[in-house]
Amino acid sequence: MTSTPEQDRIQQAARYLPEWESGELPAAPAFRFGSIRSLIGPGLLMVGATIGGGEWMFGPIVTARYGGVVMWIAALSVLFQVVFNLSVMRYALYSGEPIFVGYLRTAPGPKFWIFLYLIADSGYIWPYAASNAAVPVAAAWLGRLPGPGDDLLVRGLGYAIFLGCFVPLIFGGKVYNSVEKIMTAKVIYVFVFLLGVDLFLVSGSSWWEIFSGFFKVGVLPEGEIDWATLAAFAAVAGVGGLSNTLFSNYARDKGWGMGALTGAIPSLVGGKKIALSHVGRVFGITPESMKRWKGWLGYTNRDQIWIWGFGSLVGMALPAMLSLEFLRGVEVEGHAAAAMTARGIADQHGEIFWYLTLICGFIVLGIGNIQTLDGIVRRWTDVFWSASRQRRSKSGQVKNIYYVILVTYCLWGMLALRLSPNPLMLAIVSSVCGNVGLGAASIHTLVVNRKLMPPELRLPWYLQLGLVGAFVFCIGISAIALNQHLSNLGN
Repeated sequence: MTSTPEQDRIQQAARYLPEWESGELPAAPAFRFGSIRSLIGPGLLMVGATIGGGEWMFGPIVTARYGGVVMWIAALSVLFQVVFNLSVMRYALYSGEPIFVGYLRTAPGPKFWIFLYLIADSGYIWPYAASNAAVPVAAAWLGRLPGPGDDLLVRGLGYAIFLGCFVPLIFGGKVYNSVEKIMTAKVIYVFVFLLGVDLFLVSGSSWWEIFSGFFKVGVLPEGEIDWATLAAFAAVAGVGGLSNTLFSNYARDKGWGMGALTGAIPSLVGGKKIALSHVGRVFGITPESMKRWKGWLGYTNRDQIWIWGFGSLVGMALPAMLSLEFLRGVEVEGHAAAAMTARGIADQHGEIFWYLTLICGFIVLGIGNIQTLDGIVRRWTDVFWSASRQRRSKSGQVKNIYYVILVTYCLWGMLALRLSPNPLMLAIVSSVCGNVGLGAASIHTLVVNRKLMPPELRLPWYLQLGLVGAFVFCIGISAIALNQHLSNLGN
């Protein structure tokens, strides 16, 4: 008896992991423009991650060195990431599973993909954001930029900041809820401060140079170009790397689409009534389910295009304007970018901006590290929960995996801070590796979309083409950087 395409699709999904359960797609809540709660979702949470260590580090380096002419690289990166994010969230809406679990459902199976993505994710396991966050705190304490003689102070602060970032991940019922609240508060403070400083202290010419640079596609600065730095600049615009896959995890934990039926990762304290299903749940195609599906797509489109996409561009532009105005022509040391920016503003507009900017730098680098920690641990918790024998455990025990990985990462992070490689070089290497990971994941997401989702729910052609574009962009800019590095070694 010949099988139907629908049966083939279901069999493909169940080839390597347990078969999906079935359910009814919940209706999307009514959206109201006047409701702040309707706007708070994965996009706003990840805007908090957007203004992170990378933006605060590479924004000053790139704009102080090249001006605003290369901002189009960040704009293209964000555009392709919006396409990727919408694609992975669509899978989560349909199945209640994060996209990484979808990857494991494709050939040649979980063992291969876990090994491959562990390698791709390895660049992000170094806690360089905590080291960078220690610099503005030390500068505020010393009243000056820390020097070589202050290494013990900076290192000790790095340890304290790193350990402090684990505390919010222990409480709150859902881990997602704790991270969402912290990132929302971060977004409000940082945006208000940076926008205020840019509006009143930055010249109109700097505004124009930065925002016009978003549209100068293909234009490059004169003279020698460090393509590794530009590749890292592209990687940190938005979220970057495999961190973008978290939009599917957060959509699930937010309870969007079928995520409302599969549960979430509970906190160690306060999460006794929250559980996570072992497998995803999918819905049948009916006129009513398609109507509800369109309602959920409206949520993801608003979340990504108007909140995350726009917020990411603004989040890249605001710190870049500060460095363009106050550090133009200065060779910026990556790990000291926040303190150097603070010094540049204070020298022209008063000592109060030394402390205000250092506080902002600490919030960007230090508080943002909370989402980074959760992101790494969450990705691999979902992978091991779905792929290992733990699926026979009770659904509430997923938090055991989450916190075992969290503790393991804590111990590794303390060792990594002790090893203390060059934070700037480490950030560049990690970001370039992130480009490769995102490029590979873009093609893999396209495969998941075409192989595992019903035809009625698959991506429209322009988003499928966008995933191919994301692959070409991410791999291409990293290949140029690698070729330049190899050429320099040969000279």
